[in-house]
Amino acid sequence: MDFPWLSLIVFLPTLGALGLTLWPKEVDHAFARLWTLGVSLMTAGVSLGMALQYDFSSTHAQFIERHGWIQPLGISYTLSVDGISLPMVLLTSLLVVLSILTSWNLKERPRFYYVLLMLLTTGVQGAFLAQDLLLFFLFYELELIPLYFLIAVWGGARREYAAMKFLLYTVFSSVFLLIAFLGIYFVSGLHTFDVQALAKPAVPYSMTFQILTLVSLTVGFGIKIPIVPLHTWLPDAHVEAPTSVSVLLAGVLLKLGTYGILRFGIGLFPDAAVNLSWVLATLAAINVVYASFAALAQTDMKKMIAYSSVAHMGYVLLGIATLQETGLQGAVYQMVSHGVISALLFMLVGLVYEHAHTRDLNKLGGLFDRSRGLPLVGAFMVAAAMANAGMPGMSGFVAEFLVFKGGWAQFPLATALCIFGTVLTAIYLLLLLKKAFFGSIPTHREEISQPKPMAYFPATVLAFCMVGLGLLPNLMTQVSAASVTALVNQMNTGAAVAEVVKVPQATP
Repeated sequence: MDFPWLSLIVFLPTLGALGLTLWPKEVDHAFARLWTLGVSLMTAGVSLGMALQYDFSSTHAQFIERHGWIQPLGISYTLSVDGISLPMVLLTSLLVVLSILTSWNLKERPRFYYVLLMLLTTGVQGAFLAQDLLLFFLFYELELIPLYFLIAVWGGARREYAAMKFLLYTVFSSVFLLIAFLGIYFVSGLHTFDVQALAKPAVPYSMTFQILTLVSLTVGFGIKIPIVPLHTWLPDAHVEAPTSVSVLLAGVLLKLGTYGILRFGIGLFPDAAVNLSWVLATLAAINVVYASFAALAQTDMKKMIAYSSVAHMGYVLLGIATLQETGLQGAVYQMVSHGVISALLFMLVGLVYEHAHTRDLNKLGGLFDRSRGLPLVGAFMVAAAMANAGMPGMSGFVAEFLVFKGGWAQFPLATALCIFGTVLTAIYLLLLLKKAFFGSIPTHREEISQPKPMAYFPATVLAFCMVGLGLLPNLMTQVSAASVTALVNQMNTGAAVAEVVKVPQATP
């Protein structure tokens, strides 16, 4: 029997959560965080061990684990990894460890907090690795419950409102996804939820069914991304969530939406994807421009970064809309780059709030002052801002260049608007730096305590990743290249078959 790498990645956090829950003695915050850090490091070690054995030249899914589960309904426990999901698994493993370090001083109900964090990890990793639609849906739903409580219990003053809003939006997302998944199951006639089998039905899906299902999937996953105007839950969730939760929310949870469109949208319905690609490109441009202007209007640092996150997910959508190798490579690259950069930005905003006790740009100023400010936080913020604005040598530049190169030939207007979004990004981040870190120190501001050296460790790790991916882009592109090529070939094959086998348009 092959070693169950993927099951370990998914369920080690669950075992850790169970162990912490059943621990017979009273648990203080020091024990809870060390336990959770140990479990997360083991999970990250397993992820890295699996990645070191991954064959980057193969176009096929690897480390496949398939077991019958609810066989009368065609539901199986099927996990696998390819060049699209592997970067997401590694990114999740890294950010979970760093989020634990970010919440190092948390003392309120530590057992409950870290149990939820480990269950959240299981949900996210399982969703990235699942190759059965219902199994994916279960993992997708699993991450909802811990995230709701993480915001509702440890969030800010309006945490109940933000958590409930997140819950309601995500429920709507789940409804659209479940309708789409059940529709695929019944229309395919295969009596299975296996993704690989559903991608190659005996008779191609009709165009009507493909379009309706792809629209349902786009709405469902679009809420998670989020796509404007389905985005309003995200700024509230970010503002009220604790820093460590914002790191995971921006870093990996939003990627479930774009990953879902890649895996289950264009992967299963290539013909509909071609017909609706202009819709995705339009939504991408709207996301970038609208959210960038919204960020420009904010005075709360965290809300500004939240809207920036919405805008930069638009670049992923544009890359997906191209349906070509360069654009799809850029989309996968942007998912990782955005995960690193947005996580770093939220960490830095958290440090500012923890030590200056405000995120209001009108009340900050002079944080670059060596004696009365946070100069090291400012240095990291400058680097993160440059990366977010697409400065050459940073990961953001490589990701956006690939997306724009892939998008320009097909959607020149949408691509031009997205390029304009990079200009807006530079403007609002320069305003943030000017108001918060430059200028004079407000006379009413209290003395600022300095972070301990270890507080900068998570930011340092992410900064190295951000620069490393910018200077050595092949580290990322060689991981996803073969799988992206296979996805494009699968779409082309599906389109060719549809031309040969004519299906009545009105009959799903």
